[in-house]
Amino acid sequence: MSRVVALAGRPNTGKTTLFNSLTGLRQRVANFAGCTVEKAVGTAVIGAQTLEIVDLPGTFSILAASEDEAVAFRFLSQSRDRDLVVLCVAEASNLGNDLALAAALQDCGYPAAVVVNMIDEAEHNGIAVDAGKLEKELGMPVFLASAREGRGLEEIEAFLEARPPSESGAARDLTRAPREELASVQNAAHERAEKAVQSAVRLPGHRLLPTVARSIRIDRVLFHPIVGPLILAATLLAVFESLFAAGGPAGDLLSKLFAQGAALLRPLIAWPLLASLVCDGIIAGVAAVLVFLPQIAILFALIGLLEQSGYLPRAGAMVDRALRPFGLDGKVFIPFLSSFACAIPGVMAARTISNEKRRLTAIFLSPLMTCSARIPVYTLIIAAFVPESWRILGLHAQTAVMAGLYLLGIVAALALALVIKKTPLYDPFPSPVTVLPPYRLPKAKELARYMWVRCSHFIFRAGKVIFMVAVLLWALSNFPRYVPPPAVAADPSRAAAAQIEHSALGMVGKSVAPVFAPLGFDWRLSVGVLSSVAAREVFVGTLGSLFALSGANADHPEGLVQALRDAKTPSGAPLYGLPTAVSLLLFFALAMQCMSTIAIVRRETGGWKWPIIQFCCYFVLAYAAAWSGYHLTAWLV
Repeated sequence: MSRVVALAGRPNTGKTTLFNSLTGLRQRVANFAGCTVEKAVGTAVIGAQTLEIVDLPGTFSILAASEDEAVAFRFLSQSRDRDLVVLCVAEASNLGNDLALAAALQDCGYPAAVVVNMIDEAEHNGIAVDAGKLEKELGMPVFLASAREGRGLEEIEAFLEARPPSESGAARDLTRAPREELASVQNAAHERAEKAVQSAVRLPGHRLLPTVARSIRIDRVLFHPIVGPLILAATLLAVFESLFAAGGPAGDLLSKLFAQGAALLRPLIAWPLLASLVCDGIIAGVAAVLVFLPQIAILFALIGLLEQSGYLPRAGAMVDRALRPFGLDGKVFIPFLSSFACAIPGVMAARTISNEKRRLTAIFLSPLMTCSARIPVYTLIIAAFVPESWRILGLHAQTAVMAGLYLLGIVAALALALVIKKTPLYDPFPSPVTVLPPYRLPKAKELARYMWVRCSHFIFRAGKVIFMVAVLLWALSNFPRYVPPPAVAADPSRAAAAQIEHSALGMVGKSVAPVFAPLGFDWRLSVGVLSSVAAREVFVGTLGSLFALSGANADHPEGLVQALRDAKTPSGAPLYGLPTAVSLLLFFALAMQCMSTIAIVRRETGGWKWPIIQFCCYFVLAYAAAWSGYHLTAWLV
């Protein structure tokens, strides 16, 4: 029977830092049984033993007040038959709030020990903690540690190695015990913890601790009613701009390198179909994964920086009040903001939300933000059908329409949030009061590990799905093989267009064209919409191929703009017009046309349930909006 070490404690006690120190890189992210709440699981090799280390969601007391706490206690209750020990991580400068959980778990029969973390910071503040007295008062092992500095880890590992096996099934089932009984246990544990602190902790003579005094001085500026929001806006703008200014070019560079590599490799492969598989399928599939890596790395570097410095919980607190009427809280702001660059890092940023239902809500709504992948589609359609001479409220119509599409995504997300308030996904209970940590200087090592874990999870887990879908779409657009007439075969652009038209993707596009006909789409636009499931910007390249543009122009809107304007029906009338443009813009603003986002949602929610619900919901919403926009515009013009 393997030994399980569960790390418990409230957020901001350094619990995850201790987990990283014990496990190193021997860790993974999984889901708790029967739900989508994440758990970090790792192994620690100590002597001849291999221990399973589990970093539980944040817990404040044995009276579960959130789904995360309920999940944590369900895991402990289900692990009673295993060789389990609970390490309760407490902040050395705030022991009065943290020791009651350890005492309560011990009173419920769980083998527990206390890790008094951040002892270096407490000593800097003039706080002295007597571990021996704490052990005597609490009746459990107590270790003084600084996980960030590696202090106390040897003593903790020696305890875990030498500790005898725990008695199987002796602990109380926290998920079934009457809440009234647990309340009595928690109250008694709180009294015992207060007595232990009074006996074993010596506070300095001055009224305010140095780190607390420093944090108060900084908070006076950051929470100022005028200066505070300006600093918050500047910080968020810096995050947003970094994803565009640094992540965008880095992703473009990777994309160009893959394209150049494919171009160099293609002539070396004798069989054209094999060359297409390798260059247009496999290499393109790998590129579809790695092209997002710079933005993800930058995002989590910045989130880690803000989180470890202590500013992130304060930023959430500042915007919390404005989002409460919509059933949201301040922690959804970073995922929403990140999604303006790309929904993938936005969905991944929802990990900072401890409440599971609110995390799922943020994941569900984040793709509505106008990501950078929509911009090529918007640019093409607006340039083709919105004349430069038009004005809306004194603004250039093209600029106003683009701004309106950004606003549409925000309004749609808030409107859907109000709808979610009427569903079981809404959590009516307020989030636990956030204990604002003191400001700290982030550690480069912790920041690098934070980035590595999240980037590697994206590459090796979500990346598999993205790669497979990319290769599948290549196969659909290349089979069955079509042999064009000699006149068409002589022109590579027309031959490529003919292949797509007669491929499985083209046949599916033609078969579903009647579904999209009420939106003003013909079979070409239908094929473009289907291919854009790979990525929204693929829509532009697909239309370029279908309109037989040259390879150099297929991915650029300039030549395609005129092609769309010149397209005619068999009777000679314009094939597309302003109603079709409005329909396309509304559809792409709301539809979830991105296999990478679908894959990462599956990864973050632990299954296909939520991505399927999300995709179908947004398709229906996009279809309804596009239908309404098409017919209303046709009636007006």
